[in-house]
Amino acid sequence: MSLIHITRFSTTLQEHLKASVILPDVLPNKPLSTIWLLHGLGENGTCWERFTSIENLAMQYQVAVIMPNVNRSFYMDEANGLPYWTYLTEEFMPEIRHMFPLSTSREQNFVVGNSMGGFGALKLAFSHPEWFSAVAALSPAVDLRDIIPIMSDISRVFGPKLPESYLEDLALAAPKEQLQAMQWYRSIGDHDFMRVANDNFTSFMNSLDINETYSVTPGDHDWFFWDDEIKKVFAWLPLQANN
Repeated sequence: MSLIHITRFSTTLQEHLKASVILPDVLPNKPLSTIWLLHGLGENGTCWERFTSIENLAMQYQVAVIMPNVNRSFYMDEANGLPYWTYLTEEFMPEIRHMFPLSTSREQNFVVGNSMGGFGALKLAFSHPEWFSAVAALSPAVDLRDIIPIMSDISRVFGPKLPESYLEDLALAAPKEQLQAMQWYRSIGDHDFMRVANDNFTSFMNSLDINETYSVTPGDHDWFFWDDEIKKVFAWLPLQANN
């Protein structure tokens, strides 16, 4: 596989941002199935390269993996900062498709993320269910109150008052039939400090009548858990492994 590190100037953010891309060494004569892989708080896209077997998995399944960097933005247009959501959805994703042979078909696009990136993956899926056929949220931050103790700058992103049901409101505003057409996977470690919020979120997801797999297995909020989980995600996605 080819591992490519990109630094590009964003006209939306007016700064240079990095991104990582994994591609097959020999490109097929058709657009590539693509996994948009989102990072967590205090991290960037390179953490997936450093702490998991993501490159070997991409090789096994011959898919493109795109790992953007959105700093500490929670995939939001920050209340007192920069418009990272606009950057991701209106600039980065279209531009990266111009640079590389990525499929635009929803059947060949999947969004995956951990922690803050799990929040981002759910936000993308609820906001644009027409873009993706599957979403996997690993240890996602589904209740923003869980983040307060570990994010001193949370008001910069969300303003003085945290939204109480941000993801739920997005989901309820989305076309229900499009949400039901997607495959959903969400997982949490049994010792994760976000476990209770994710257990509670399951009731809401069930109320949408969507096809979600919710998995609770031994683990904590760390890369040991996410390395195990990303292997499960690749096996769960509608991809063909090259044995």
